[in-house]
Amino acid sequence: MIENREEMRSLKILYVEDEDLAREKLGKFLQRKFDNVELCANGLDGFLAFQSAYNNEQKFDLVISDINMPKMDGLEMFEKIKEIDNNIPSMLITARTETEQLLKAISLHIDSYILKPIDLTVIDEKLNRLCSDVFYKKNYENQKKELQTYLDILNQEAIVSKTDLEGNIKYVNDGFCVVTGYEESELLENSYKLIRHPQVPKEFYANLWETIQAGKIWSGTLKNQAKDGSTFFVNTKIIPIFDSSSKEILEYIGVSFLVTEDELKKRESFKKYLEQVTQYKRAIAGLNKEKEELARRVIDLTTANSTLESKAQQIEAKRKQLLSQLEAYEKNNLEYDKVNLMTRQDKSKQFDQMYKALNTIKSVNKKQEKAMKAMEEMLQSKKDELDDFIKKDLDNKKRINDLRDLVTNLQEENEALKTNHKKTIF
Repeated sequence: MIENREEMRSLKILYVEDEDLAREKLGKFLQRKFDNVELCANGLDGFLAFQSAYNNEQKFDLVISDINMPKMDGLEMFEKIKEIDNNIPSMLITARTETEQLLKAISLHIDSYILKPIDLTVIDEKLNRLCSDVFYKKNYENQKKELQTYLDILNQEAIVSKTDLEGNIKYVNDGFCVVTGYEESELLENSYKLIRHPQVPKEFYANLWETIQAGKIWSGTLKNQAKDGSTFFVNTKIIPIFDSSSKEILEYIGVSFLVTEDELKKRESFKKYLEQVTQYKRAIAGLNKEKEELARRVIDLTTANSTLESKAQQIEAKRKQLLSQLEAYEKNNLEYDKVNLMTRQDKSKQFDQMYKALNTIKSVNKKQEKAMKAMEEMLQSKKDELDDFIKKDLDNKKRINDLRDLVTNLQEENEALKTNHKKTIF
């Protein structure tokens, strides 16, 4: 049981109940007992509240729920909650004792049960027992994290190893490999006897094992043998690691430091080696980052290349279209010039015929002078029309020259774009 009630008050509780009166009554009781209590009116809201808290790393320490509720019943809610956190402590409140529901609750590993009508004295006793387990498990996890922090610090300076209950090696740090001369793969799953010095009496190790198997920390100096047969001494502490109940030993952790002047020099060299290893790992991480950046740039350049090629194809298509229009225009203009020339020849011939006819008419009958004057005015109109044709011909030739200049500019722009495209690739 938790002796300090303030420690219990720090636990975070989720209570789910659809009956307003029951939720209000037990909710007030829980809020007097705990500082952080969240109330929900149905199983769906309860599951969503649990999911949100879990995703935001503000997990509940205990979930209390009724069974029969709208939207989602308590058993279904616990089933979904257990999919997220199978170890969440749970308490089920029900007015029924159907076998099917109880079997499902058992399969979900519900930790405690309360029958309605609720007796606050009974629920208080069960909460105290359940919360004690919750607190100790939570405290154990915190201590485990703290121990891991210490191990990380030790790993930078010490020779660290882990073994199972039979003495088989489960973990070694870089320092252990450097001092013993073995690779990590040669050590893991092998017995710690691999580095035991043959001159050390069996009684010495018997006393060591007797101490740690009793759950006590062993401290002393060990004489070990490296892979090359050389001897090295280490000041060592071997620490038993217990489970959450602090009753059963899970493994042993050994923390050692080299001794003697030569070994102190070796330890300093080892420390520098660890620093070099750390720098090497950082350098590798930096190179990997640069590699990722280069890969990203290659993708960007490939995308830019595709864009430039697409633009070049569009300009080439536009150039061909304009060239085709220019060729069609020139063809039409040549046909027009041919027709225009024939028209002018016909007009000139007509003019000669008319002029001859006019002279004939003048010589025959002066009375036809008025008609001749009209013919002269007609001739003047034809001359104006001929001048208009000549002017249009000059305008058309100017447009042809302008279109040729435009095509030339587009060709130059296309060549420049291709040149820039090649430079971008290289």
